[in-house]
Parts: sequence; C-alpha cells; structure tokens
Amino acid sequence: MTEQEIFERLKEALGYSYLTTEFDEEVTNLDDYLRNIKIGRSMDVEIDDYTTIQMKTYQEFIHYLSDRAIGDTDEIIVAFDSNMYNEFKGYVKVNKVIKDNELYLEFEVDGSKMTAIWQPGDNYGVWQQCGYEADDYSGYLLFPTYGKNEYFCLKYSC
Repeated sequence: MTEQEIFERLKEALGYSYLTTEFDEEVTNLDDYLRNIKIGRSMDVEIDDYTTIQMKTYQEFIHYLSDRAIGDTDEIIVAFDSNMYNEFKGYVKVNKVIKDNELYLEFEVDGSKMTAIWQPGDNYGVWQQCGYEADDYSGYLLFPTYGKNEYFCLKYSC
C-alpha cells in the first residue's frame, strides 16, 4: 500500500475534521498530515514543560512555607495565589539598601540585576513591570527566609 493510499484510508477512518492544518486548511497528503501531528506533539511538550514548572513551583513554595518562611505567611500566600502564573526562580541573595527612608532589595535573577521595594505590611519585596493593559503586570516577588539576606524568588504575572 502506498503512502497516499494509507492517507486516503486515514481520511475515511478519521473524517475530515481531523485532517486540517492549524489554519483550518484541508490536508491533502500524508506528509502534511504527519507534519501537523508533529506540530501538535511539540505543543503538548510545551504544555508539559509549563505543567512541570508549575508543579515544581508549588512544591518549592510548600517547602518554603513549612521550613523557611518568616513573618506573616498569610500575606505571602495571598500574593502567591492571586497570580495567573508563578515560577520558582530559586533562593536569591539580596543587598539591602535604604533610600529616602524606604527599604530596597537589590538582587540578581536570570543574569539581570534588579531592585525590589520592600512592602512591610505584606512581608515581601516586589519588582514589577506593567504591560499594555491596566491589569497586565509581571515581575518578581521576594519572600524572606531565615537565611541571612536570602529570599525565596518567585517570577509572576497577572
């Protein structure tokens, strides 16, 4: 049986709804069909990577809360829970700096140096950037630990 005959059998068995490209164009040969399957699988891998990141983040956050968190953990939990996306970036060392009677935390993550402002009422530091929409923002949250100048670093977006 030729590849085209196999393809024709697949078309009959699966129906045309499964034989379209991502642009809803009809697939007319086996090579295009197999290419679309490969694209679908690579999208699944990206979804799996996202799931893996989320699971690791939750695991690390629970570990942090049970063993390393200091101060008011209720505000920390609220900050974590109110984000659309969270990614654990590790424990970072900070340099504390006071400017204009405000405490700032200088830190490095992903090769970039940043400065977060300490929010004493919330018990965490924030470095934030805004997107195009008013409620579109992302950044890093720094939660205190028992380690000297060590903070749990969380990348987030809302």
